[in-house]
Amino acid sequence: MFFVSGLSEAIQKKKIIKIDYLRECETIPREKILKPLAVIFSEYYFYLIAYDNKHEKDSPIVYRVDRIQHFLELNQKFQIPYAERFQEGEFRKRIQFMHAGELMRIKFVFKGASPQAVLDRLPTAKIVSKKDGQCLFEAEVFGRGIKMWLLSQGANIEVLEPIELREEIIETIQSMQQNYRYL
Repeated sequence: MFFVSGLSEAIQKKKIIKIDYLRECETIPREKILKPLAVIFSEYYFYLIAYDNKHEKDSPIVYRVDRIQHFLELNQKFQIPYAERFQEGEFRKRIQFMHAGELMRIKFVFKGASPQAVLDRLPTAKIVSKKDGQCLFEAEVFGRGIKMWLLSQGANIEVLEPIELREEIIETIQSMQQNYRYL
């Protein structure tokens, strides 16, 4: 079902909503109580950006609108201080493939031909230094989706920080190598 107009109305009125959300590969929808912040279009889909009503200070969560099975506007309002308001432009600069997660600072070396391609894809990226045709970048991004983009760059990128992301990339590459051992 398509709920974009109802969601937009709840966002304008700052009303808490209840949705039944069916995640990919699941058969039973989960009930979610949310503070809706925005509806945006990206990567061929409409997405609801919302805070979980229970966890006030967490990062925004991304829900694909076409996976919402049922939507109900509750008779409760919520307030978000102006200084902490959701800013779609800033959110879009930091998210890749509409996969949210914790906000983090990453540092990586880019060895490819076009550093501008990095700046185009990661608007918060800054070139920290250049040496021998390689660029050291820093960027602020929301988790998970950035890993997909970094891996898509193959040997042109080496993640330096955070160390947890570097280790996760190494594990993924090792796992990928298993796919190419034997034919």
